[in-house]
Amino acid sequence: MFYQPCPAEDYEWINCRNPKDYDVFWGFDGSSRVQNWQPIKVRFISADRDHVAKQSDFPWLGSHALVMSRTAVDALRSLVDRNGEMLPLATENGRELFVLNVTRILAALDEERSTILRVPGSERIMEVSVPVFRESVVSGVDVFRLPFRTSPTYVGEGFVSACRDLKLKGLEFVRGSISR
Repeated sequence: MFYQPCPAEDYEWINCRNPKDYDVFWGFDGSSRVQNWQPIKVRFISADRDHVAKQSDFPWLGSHALVMSRTAVDALRSLVDRNGEMLPLATENGRELFVLNVTRILAALDEERSTILRVPGSERIMEVSVPVFRESVVSGVDVFRLPFRTSPTYVGEGFVSACRDLKLKGLEFVRGSISR
């Protein structure tokens, strides 16, 4: 079973200090970035301006760029290191945050069974609202993305179980399906 991480209600989000830096995260394409990485400056925000957000182990930036606290990185390292690299971010308050650059890109989507929104006038995928993955491609994988720019990060049962067992806060998980 695979899941798409989503922000839990009432937990903190982050934004890039420089709006141009979002392009760096959208540019994550499966290639390594660690050698030339310069920490991007981020700031904490509340999803709702009416109340203070709770501290999260996964401050939300977007589904394509999963952000983790030092606690989450240490707890999940064995799962994420096989599938990506943790890149440090620069925070205004000194809290250690990292963004997961997923390097495992899989053509795992069963397009016929999935619900897909395409870029008008093209075959390019803009969004997958109901993903169905091919079991033969995703078997044994803990973390991956699909080979298109707007792909979210998908995580397996082991990732979800570890987050729950370790009581890591700030994420909810939406289940996808597997085709055989």
